[in-house]
Amino acid sequence: MSEIEKVKEVLKQNPQGLSPAKIAELAGVGKGKIAKVLKELESSGEVVVEVKGCRKVYKPKA
Repeated sequence: MSEIEKVKEVLKQNPQGLSPAKIAELAGVGKGKIAKVLKELESSGEVVVEVKGCRKVYKPKA
């Protein structure tokens, strides 16, 4: 399973949204790589980013 697929699966299981650090932890993806993966998913429209204060929360696109 690719890193992108792992991240998509984690987000599907957590529709309330997660921080990048939590996504990296649950998906087993390095913290350095997670930003690239999330940016790719955001660009393709597969995730939605919500800014809550100074935090970003990533959610699967409904």
